[in-house]
Amino acid sequence: MRYSAIVLALAGAIGLFADTEDQVRRSIPVNSSGRMVLTADWGAIKVHSGVARFAEVEVYFRGNPRSRAEFDRMLRDFSLDVSQVGTDIRVSGRFKDGWKPSPLGGLFWGWFSHEICRDNRCLEYTWLRQVEYRVSVPREFSVDLSTSGGSIAVGDLKGEVMARTSGGELNFGRIDGPVRGNTSGGSISLEGSRGKAVLRTSGGGIRVDDVAGEVDAATSGGSVQVNRATGRVSAHTSGGSITIRETTGAVDASTSGGSVSARLSAQPQESSRLSTSGGSINVELAPGVHVDVDASTSGGSVSSDFPVPTSGNHQNLRAAINGGGPLLRLRTSGGGIKIQKR
Repeated sequence: MRYSAIVLALAGAIGLFADTEDQVRRSIPVNSSGRMVLTADWGAIKVHSGVARFAEVEVYFRGNPRSRAEFDRMLRDFSLDVSQVGTDIRVSGRFKDGWKPSPLGGLFWGWFSHEICRDNRCLEYTWLRQVEYRVSVPREFSVDLSTSGGSIAVGDLKGEVMARTSGGELNFGRIDGPVRGNTSGGSISLEGSRGKAVLRTSGGGIRVDDVAGEVDAATSGGSVQVNRATGRVSAHTSGGSITIRETTGAVDASTSGGSVSARLSAQPQESSRLSTSGGSINVELAPGVHVDVDASTSGGSVSSDFPVPTSGNHQNLRAAINGGGPLLRLRTSGGGIKIQKR
């Protein structure tokens, strides 16, 4: 009997801490070619195209509270406001009274306690493990998304996309419009966009597959890879390599911690600059591309597949390739420089 009582008590305790899930939903009719502005005080955001003429927002919660009553108290504290202003759908998700002052201050304390913290306050629902906004909008729709903590993912859309997070990855599908993404702590990926792509992260790599327009990508802690762009590419990192597989525009690329490679597949209309303090530089030029090369390295040699004047100094090269044109400036202090025919 005593053994059975202990087993039942343990079973009951385990049941109290079992995962609990629930959702809060809102739906509103919309016109096509509108915009959703979503602001979340915490949580991941996922957006996909769904039923035309309707915008739907579902906030999904998961945690292991001591009781269902405690979970329900958290749900009552959460506010999901949806309103329409012109063609804009404005969505705000927040906890009204659940944020409490942190003993050691905000995010710093959250790293060690595994609590949800921001702005020197932590959420009192320490058992809450997941908050996720699942958003459905028409295919032809723009979105402006921001969260204080969580990843953001946007599927294929026809419109402008803006996304900001203080801590999480950014993942974009094929966007028929310009893209602007900013995160303080995560990687960024973009399958494609039609229009300028501006991407910023303080702690992760950046990968861009196909942009019909300019690319402006910068990170403080990772590599940058651009597979194809039809406009100027600006790529900067303090801690990784830069790879630009193909662009029809000029290139402005710099890194302190890796190699730089770029392929100019069409004649640039303005100057290009590639530099690194910690690696080699490799540039491929398509047939017919004509540039004035100014290349210098203190950690290797300069070589060219094109006929250029030779001298005893193999660390510097100034020459006109295919008759000369816009400047191609190459600088490295940690490797060699190669100028190759495509």
